[in-house]
Amino acid sequence: MALHVLDEANRCLGCKKPLCQQGCPIHTNIPEVIRLLKANQMDEAGRMLFENNPLTTVCALVCNHENQCEGHCVRNRMPSHDPVHFSIIEDYISTTYANKMTAGPAPKNGMKAAVVGSGPAGLTIAVLLARWGYDVTIFDARDKIGGVMRYGIPNYRLPDSVLTEVSAVQIPYAPRFGSAAPFPPISLLLSRRRLPDHLPSHL
Repeated sequence: MALHVLDEANRCLGCKKPLCQQGCPIHTNIPEVIRLLKANQMDEAGRMLFENNPLTTVCALVCNHENQCEGHCVRNRMPSHDPVHFSIIEDYISTTYANKMTAGPAPKNGMKAAVVGSGPAGLTIAVLLARWGYDVTIFDARDKIGGVMRYGIPNYRLPDSVLTEVSAVQIPYAPRFGSAAPFPPISLLLSRRRLPDHLPSHL
């Protein structure tokens, strides 16, 4: 393990009421992820990150950490004003775990779903639907996944290689890409299928 990552993790105070988690828009359980990392349970920490956010490798690089998790860290109230830089920890865990991921989609449930657009929202729901056994097809006007992540964020901030890794690791959950046209109206496609009765509470 990289020493600077462990050093950063050791600075976490393990707050009973973690303000960092409250500052995260998707409420990542940051103290628990850090605890698992320090306990040398890398796979469990990575699994927690990916189950909560399929695009955790991307968010580790482009999230507004300064105003979210790190901005809410209780260490900001200390004279040193030195929050735990969770972005460093998340990047290390998610990248390391992503390179080890082998699990594919869940067994098929016999139902299909169409996702229009391969941006962050499209990729996230495609992965979640595939976890529930849906046969997912993503329709996008471009020939590469990513949407605004690829075509809107400068390469120096979010390298194309990261999105390539996302496709290599995550696309087993959503393996097919259709063209943007022609295909039946999306309302017709979706009317033939229904979503799961019980969606996760954070969606």
